[in-house]
Amino acid sequence: MQMQELEITIGTDGKVVIHVQGAPGGACVALTEALEHAVGTVEERTFTPEFYEQPVVEHVEMKIRSR
Repeated sequence: MQMQELEITIGTDGKVVIHVQGAPGGACVALTEALEHAVGTVEERTFTPEFYEQPVVEHVEMKIRSR
């Protein structure tokens, strides 16, 4: 699983910018939801190319044979 990282910048005017890395697809929106509600109204949302990637799903299948 890739490490998820949030970079939060608060400007002198109080504007908050959140940049997310390591969260493909809509996972970035879920990560920032609580912060968005805490700091105010979202004025603009810009998605990076990573948003349009499909999340990697790790699936491990094991078959165990009894003796």
